[in-house]
Amino acid sequence: MSVLASGFVLAIVAGWPAAPAQAAVRNAEDLLIVDCLLPGQIRRLGRQATFLSARRPVRTTQADCEIRGGEYVSYDRANYQTALKVWLEGAMSGDAEAQNNVGEIYSKGLGTAPDYGMAFQWFKKAADQGYGRAKINLGYLYEQGLGVERDQAAALNLYREASGIEDELMYASVAQVEIKARDEKITGLEQQVQAGEAESAALREQVRRLQQELAQRRSALAAAQRQLSDTQAKLAQARQQQDDDLTRLLENQLLAQEEQINSQRTQLASLEQRAGASAGGAYAAAPMLEILDPVFVATRGRNTAVYRGGPGKRQVVGRVTAPERVGAITVNGQPAPLNASGGFSAEIDVPAGGTQVQVAATDKAGARAELAFTLLPQAAASPGAGASPAGDGKLPRGVSLGRFYAVVIGNNSYRDPAYPTLTSAANDANAVAALLRERYGYDASLVLNGSRLEILTALNEMREKLKPEDNLLVYYAGHGEIDARGQGYWVPSDGAANADKTWISNAAISDILNTIPARHVLVVADSCYSGTMTRASVPTFDAGSMAPGQWDGWVKAMADGRSRTALTSGGVQPVPDTGSGRHSYFARAFLNVLQDNNRLLEGQRLFREVSTALALGAIDAPVPQVPQYSPIRFAGHESGEFFFLPKGAGSRSGP
Repeated sequence: MSVLASGFVLAIVAGWPAAPAQAAVRNAEDLLIVDCLLPGQIRRLGRQATFLSARRPVRTTQADCEIRGGEYVSYDRANYQTALKVWLEGAMSGDAEAQNNVGEIYSKGLGTAPDYGMAFQWFKKAADQGYGRAKINLGYLYEQGLGVERDQAAALNLYREASGIEDELMYASVAQVEIKARDEKITGLEQQVQAGEAESAALREQVRRLQQELAQRRSALAAAQRQLSDTQAKLAQARQQQDDDLTRLLENQLLAQEEQINSQRTQLASLEQRAGASAGGAYAAAPMLEILDPVFVATRGRNTAVYRGGPGKRQVVGRVTAPERVGAITVNGQPAPLNASGGFSAEIDVPAGGTQVQVAATDKAGARAELAFTLLPQAAASPGAGASPAGDGKLPRGVSLGRFYAVVIGNNSYRDPAYPTLTSAANDANAVAALLRERYGYDASLVLNGSRLEILTALNEMREKLKPEDNLLVYYAGHGEIDARGQGYWVPSDGAANADKTWISNAAISDILNTIPARHVLVVADSCYSGTMTRASVPTFDAGSMAPGQWDGWVKAMADGRSRTALTSGGVQPVPDTGSGRHSYFARAFLNVLQDNNRLLEGQRLFREVSTALALGAIDAPVPQVPQYSPIRFAGHESGEFFFLPKGAGSRSGP
């Protein structure tokens, strides 16, 4: 249902300028971002002609759209038809931003299933015009195989084009454990294959039955919820009419219905867990082997990793997904301990000329993957007397990073008893805010046990305050949720269990970040299911491997680009509340890296160092924890990188 508001105010006071209209915020929904169609402007052509210009599409808050006389649809009622109404005319006329926005509307779905085929067409139109955000979105479709055949090379090229730099970018080295074909002459091989196929078929049938039962349970739950809503309406009417007998009857009926719904939800959760486990058994992806430190560099030959420092002992750190399926990890033939999170490390003796490293993972079925590379010390890789060291961590001359702001949120206490009180979130937030202020000079706002309105208000204040040259870090520690569609949420202190309208969705956060004018925005989220915020790969690099002079060019390009990235404490799974001491495992690693840093630190290096610290320091974590770092979907990421510069680090001196 469209909401049409007119906000024309005529202020005529002799000698006094008209004060700008301020959007009145009545509730949290007023601060959510909507697709708004502003009225046309009255313009004059010479002295004779007056005309009304075309209506202008913008993305802004619901309250701002209303005060400016725009037409919009409430955030929670938005659908793709009404959103398309705002942007389609501009897209048809060839505007690249509008074309990208139309592609995002089809990709999001907005009340219906996503149409990735249509999204692909519109993203491609905008990408062909050189629009960076569309290239990122198009690369994601290629990477995931949505609306187009999966093509990792095409995705990589699009991400590189959007970043503006190609030669120095590369992806983290990943090897997939492939099930190699057994010798066909082994006796009984065909019987084993047939048995495996029969087992797979049985698992697929089990998944099908469970999914069918899930659909029936969800339908029954929806019907029960509708009955509950009807009873609540009748109860409200009975109370208004002061009918005590009917009120008591309806209250008892309401309690019974709530108990029934809670029971259905418990059964549904158990069934979903069974279905997930069965699907995992039938379709589980092979484990992935990744080297975290050192980072590989782009070469035309063998994989090579260059590290700062001379010959001697050097630690290699990596991780593997699905560690429960991995039997052993070896580095140069020696066993490497594997922790519950899939992290492992080994010490390598590196001579001046470098050494060969071979990492192998063997799964419990006997399949084996190998990852080989050359490990070189910086001194051997970059001779060049008198040259300025590559990637020296100094801010290049002529590069200004602007001002730095932060919104730091830590929620320990929740009104709904369904959410247990946390012990470390507020401690984490206090420590992060203090560190950012004292060591990095941030203007940091701290929100403790924030309600939905308080959190959205803090973010909206940044939207109104920040300038295009500024930087914003948003840190969230607290409970997280995920719904049946895979959408992730932050749970504010007044959030209610099983009521996603009382939470703050990752989609809403992305929309807010998209409208904040700051050039660089980094979200650091330490909550369950925080990995649902990120969904695309990100090019990585190693500054220590850059040739002299490349560092300056890279920093300038990244400082000029518009970035929206997220560093999350885990993927699409729960993460532990506390680790050792008063902080979570992730917060402790994050704080340690920033505290120990004495140089210009880029977001990718922060991610790698936090990942390495977690791989080594979270051995006793109750659940595996694998951080994620990538662009935030639909938040307006184009290229660029987030930087941390400690006080006193300054720029490189010299002419």
